[in-house]
Amino acid sequence: MEASDEYARALQVALRYVSFRQRSITEVRRRVGREFSQPVVEQVLAALTRFGYLDDQDFAQRWRDSRNRRRPRGSFALRRELRAKGINEDIIDATLVGLDETANAYRAGERQARRVLERGDVPVGEFRRKMWEYLRRRGFGSSVIMETTNRLWAEHADPN
Repeated sequence: MEASDEYARALQVALRYVSFRQRSITEVRRRVGREFSQPVVEQVLAALTRFGYLDDQDFAQRWRDSRNRRRPRGSFALRRELRAKGINEDIIDATLVGLDETANAYRAGERQARRVLERGDVPVGEFRRKMWEYLRRRGFGSSVIMETTNRLWAEHADPN
């Protein structure tokens, strides 16, 4: 196969891959690297970056915004997810500046609190444990979890 044919095929694979959703440079490198040589992969990455299809900073910001809207996460979980996508630590740090973890934890825990409490008379200890586990899995820190759990209990628990 000629080098230009390999490049054209690799570019098609990469374009198809980024057409479904925005991807990080590392994600595209991994995907295209499964089928093509390293020099061709780097050439494709350079072209996609030049054309504006790849931008890790924009990708990280959009990932954070999407999570905030649909599936709120704490900074621990967001950091872990972005690392898995191959995002540089400096970009991750910049992306997480100003993250309102308290608001995210509240939004993440609100539906879960109703679910736990709709089962009937739930003791405060059981409620706290379930909420703690739920919010911890979503990457929130201890102080945020405690504050959120107390607020949710006060708002949703039956006073009887």
